[in-house]
Amino acid sequence: MGLGLDALAHWEMAVLASIRGARGTPDERDAQITRSGMYAEYPAILGAYIELVTDSDDPDIRLEALKRAVFLVWHSFAVASVDSGISELSETTVREVMTLLDSGIERGAGDEELRLMLACYRDSFGYPFDYFGPVRSLDRFIRDVTSDDARRALVDRRFKNRGQLGTYWSTAVGGV
Repeated sequence: MGLGLDALAHWEMAVLASIRGARGTPDERDAQITRSGMYAEYPAILGAYIELVTDSDDPDIRLEALKRAVFLVWHSFAVASVDSGISELSETTVREVMTLLDSGIERGAGDEELRLMLACYRDSFGYPFDYFGPVRSLDRFIRDVTSDDARRALVDRRFKNRGQLGTYWSTAVGGV
């Protein structure tokens, strides 16, 4: 098996630090990030998370890797690539993540944190779940959860050392 969750979180933070070093207009930043090769990092990072979801013997590692993979796919659609470092994930990879999410929910592998996160993602930008899934089990899984309720419930969660997912949620809800 490849890299573990901690190593992947550090890799993500190194990529994020690099892209944040780009300066200028969005087009200028895009050109700098393209030249640096940083856009090529996230397909590999996402592939490593998928490997953990499918190959790890530890259900906690599988669930955390799934949370991060789903976040990266959603984030790639919701945020400009010059801000996320995620550019043009393959449709096959995106569909694979959505299939893993759907089957994980169906098997009961999701937890309350995933449910809350998914409610926020779906409410703010649901396109990836509908177009690349569809994630048939999603509506049932997040039923009765509003994004406002979810954000309030996520405030006390720990997001440190969880890659870009952690950075996003620490900012979005003020988690540690």
